[in-house]
Amino acid sequence: MSPNPASFLEHLATKGYHSRSNKHSNHLSEAIVKDLVEHCPHIAAHAKSGDLVYWLNFKLRVGTSEWNVDLVLGRPPLGVKAKMGSIGIGRMKPSVVQIAVELKAIMTEHHKAAKNRKRDLEAHHEHVHNYGNTTIAGGVFLVNSSATFQSKLRDEKTDHKVPARLVEHCVAELRAVAGRGGSTGYGLEARCAIVVDYSDLPGSVPTYPKRLGPPDGDPLHYDGFIRAICEAYSRRFVGTSSSSHA
Repeated sequence: MSPNPASFLEHLATKGYHSRSNKHSNHLSEAIVKDLVEHCPHIAAHAKSGDLVYWLNFKLRVGTSEWNVDLVLGRPPLGVKAKMGSIGIGRMKPSVVQIAVELKAIMTEHHKAAKNRKRDLEAHHEHVHNYGNTTIAGGVFLVNSSATFQSKLRDEKTDHKVPARLVEHCVAELRAVAGRGGSTGYGLEARCAIVVDYSDLPGSVPTYPKRLGPPDGDPLHYDGFIRAICEAYSRRFVGTSSSSHA
């Protein structure tokens, strides 16, 4: 399976990071889609046949409530076959959302940000499962492990004391988000913590520090995240007829 997406490091190195921009989440979302198509045969087959498409920054409406979801995959409108894109799937707003993934970055002020991002993911999976009981809710934490970070919203850089402990705290907060399978019917079906070392200072080179990220075999590892979405999709939306996609 996949390590953390290498292309995302290239994106950070060339484009940098800005908390008020969605360029980083868009790039990471497309990297996730690419890995789902590459490593999940059922997703790849439905994408190739034009029965599965993806969209970024999708407004998922439930009654009068609306939630902007970073990444969704689902069925195209009836009678429409999406044009295949460069990553093996068509880009089009789906008429039925089958996978909804929220990405949250924690680059600095880890304790405050982790608390808020955990709350965001709890609201995300509840909204997704109010939309559809079979829709798969995924959540991603992008956690910065750099000892220093230069926010584009501040003149001075921020120093992180004992960044390894900050990462541990953020990962623990992600583990504490409700998982699907309880009596409420709410919770995340898939989640991962992607740990990146990036200061955003001139000349800085982003890396994935393996010793700080979830280890191989951990459900929060990126591989586990891709597998969890694939397995849930295969159970819920694969069958002998087109009605199995509903």
